[in-house]
Amino acid sequence: MAHVALYRKWRPLTFDDVVEQSHIVTTLKNCVKNNTIGHAYLFCGTRGTGKTTLAKIFSRAVNCLNPIDGNPCNTCSNCKGILDGSIIDVVEIDAASNNGVDDVREIREAVMYVPAVTKYKVYIIDEVHMLSTGAFNALLKTLEEPPENVVFILATTEPHKIPATILSRCQRFDFKRISLDGIASRLKTIAKDTGVNFDDGAIKLIARLSEGGMRDAISLLDQCVSVGKDTVTRSDVVEISGVAASDTVDKLATAIVERDARNALGYIKEAMNEGRDLVPLCSQTIEWFRTLMLVKIGGDAINLIDMDEEELGSLTKKAEALSLDRIVAVIKELSETEGRLKWSENQRIAFEVTLVKLCSANLSEGSDGASLNAASLDVVSRLEKRVQELEARLSSLESGINSGTVKYSARAKTEKATESITTINPENNSQPEGGEHKASKKATGNIAAGTRFEHWPNVIECVRTLGKMKVYAYLLDTECIIKDKETALVVVPGEGGLKKAVLSRNDSIEAIREAFSKVTGMDVNIKIVESEKNITQESEQDQVLEKLKTFASENGIELKVED
Repeated sequence: MAHVALYRKWRPLTFDDVVEQSHIVTTLKNCVKNNTIGHAYLFCGTRGTGKTTLAKIFSRAVNCLNPIDGNPCNTCSNCKGILDGSIIDVVEIDAASNNGVDDVREIREAVMYVPAVTKYKVYIIDEVHMLSTGAFNALLKTLEEPPENVVFILATTEPHKIPATILSRCQRFDFKRISLDGIASRLKTIAKDTGVNFDDGAIKLIARLSEGGMRDAISLLDQCVSVGKDTVTRSDVVEISGVAASDTVDKLATAIVERDARNALGYIKEAMNEGRDLVPLCSQTIEWFRTLMLVKIGGDAINLIDMDEEELGSLTKKAEALSLDRIVAVIKELSETEGRLKWSENQRIAFEVTLVKLCSANLSEGSDGASLNAASLDVVSRLEKRVQELEARLSSLESGINSGTVKYSARAKTEKATESITTINPENNSQPEGGEHKASKKATGNIAAGTRFEHWPNVIECVRTLGKMKVYAYLLDTECIIKDKETALVVVPGEGGLKKAVLSRNDSIEAIREAFSKVTGMDVNIKIVESEKNITQESEQDQVLEKLKTFASENGIELKVED
């Protein structure tokens, strides 16, 4: 007799044999027991999680002559006929190769005939997302009003590709990835039946490599059995699966931690000489640093790690040598590299460049500037210390040291700024022909910084005359404060995040500037702020900045200010 693959030999025959997925199993069993069979079901989930298996079990359960607590008996004529394929009332269709309109039309014609033997005709359409648009349209009417004795079971790994009109006519069940414990328990049962001994490390590694798919796990177990050894160890699984040995991954990751580029490149050469694929090696290195990140976080995050105490203790020591920011930066860089390796013509060079970058002392961790490496932090620390020294000196100067020069300079600049502030004459509110507001260029008094602009309603009205109705509507409950002769602050009331976003657009700012110019004759910069608290903070920051500029100028210090 020809060899039968273990995943086929050990495919569950009843609902009770299915590993996990209890939320789906319970519902389907109740449908059979209560005779509440739907006309269309959609099974969604990643590969190897039991979609086709449950579809086959359900097709027998609804047609079983002697169901046992919702399970098919697998001994009656209907169950046996469906199992050996002699009953044509249960049809399995691969949508990947039968995805045309004509294929679906054949189904539409066939469903009009009553079942030959069983109670229900069952159509299991695997990878249904592969159907063409025309085929989905042809299937739609049949799903909407099928005959009473027809059941459709659609299985897919990509439900987002299925039209909403199809989804709305099906009962949807989402299959979860099977846990490591669930897979390991099943593998031990199968391994015992094969007569080959597997140590716990081998079973755990197979379960981990399967990534939640039972079929992948059993297929790898079958491959290990075929080696012919009486006992299969973890190292045997490493060799058979083609993944890098754990000590190689540990050495490579340690080289990255220690910024040892030479050793890191040496481990790449070693892996290449052993015929290892660099994509899995990169993936395992990412997993290593992910574990390091969880160790660094600590607390409940430790529960997410699947390691023994010895391995965990070693990682804890390494975690002390790195900051959380650097760990995250390494994971980000390796993840981007993993994506590039899959399409790279020369994986070795791409991976080596990444390792050199990660081991470089000048590595920039995050292009968005969100995190800094140790070198950058050192520079920032020295700059902060220098600023503190300058602030201390400035404070001393203001208390009396060289007070004449500094105070004169500050007073002169203040008086110059005060003289240049343009104010609006509140009595001059006339309008020339054409409806445009006339600017009052004759000042009636100096307006101190932070004073509310009383003619702001006129500016808002001018925005309306410009046809900017959306901007006009969002300005109605705002205020305006003249910050200085060059800047006007538009204050949006609290909880005005949306208003601020709309008013901050370039076209909105230009409309406000134009209206302000028409009313006052002043060409100012418009800035949108959320509250007066922000204004106070900005004002305090400006005062500190002015002091620093004055101090730098008087002491011959070059000061460059960047926004």
